[in-house]
Amino acid sequence: MDKIIEYVKTGPAILIAAIVLVIGLLVLMIISKILKKTLSKTKLDVSLQGFFVKTLNITGFILILICSLATAGISTTGLIAGFSAAGAAVALALKDSLANIAGGIVLLITHPFVTGDYIEMGDKSGTVEQIDIIQTTLITPDNKTIVIPNGILSSDNVINYTKQETRRVDLTIPISYDNDVDLARKSIVKAASKEKKVLNNEPPFVKVVEYSDSCVNLTVRVWCKTEDYWDVYFLVNQRVKTIFD
Repeated sequence: MDKIIEYVKTGPAILIAAIVLVIGLLVLMIISKILKKTLSKTKLDVSLQGFFVKTLNITGFILILICSLATAGISTTGLIAGFSAAGAAVALALKDSLANIAGGIVLLITHPFVTGDYIEMGDKSGTVEQIDIIQTTLITPDNKTIVIPNGILSSDNVINYTKQETRRVDLTIPISYDNDVDLARKSIVKAASKEKKVLNNEPPFVKVVEYSDSCVNLTVRVWCKTEDYWDVYFLVNQRVKTIFD
């Protein structure tokens, strides 16, 4: 008889807990879809969008589970304490990974570089192939793969060579002490001006920069579109050699 009474008392509570669980999961699913759709309309990186959705799903599921157990009359104090202890242990064990995740969020929000940019950090440089939430992958000009943790990238100095639309090409042209400097300067300006990919918004800059033991060095500065940098670098060098000959 006591067992029957106990079942009568606990039965509705378990049913309500099940209803809370089902409704909670349905609501979470709807909110998750709304968040995913909203984020897709923003400029946030896809990796960051997925991270936010996953975080919502995991956090929401834990809260729904705790609410469901509490509705069933099960004490959740120990469960909450267990989650807290587990969370602290995981955070301590994964502190470096969490720093990388935080760094990844900063990179994906601030956009110091994007996929396809050529960047340099310390002695590492390459084209950004992929930005994940934990790490960033670079491809070097000789086709090597470099994986850099986002925690380092977000806290160190990074040079982005392709963020701006235009770049300045700097060249050093040596001439003999016996050569006419003015004639050499005019010849270099003429050679650089003939290159179609050199921008004409300002004339080529050619000045004496150094007197070395064996030659006089002229510095040459011209502007071009970022994607034309190496073409202009090599072509201007070639044109200068041709016009000097």
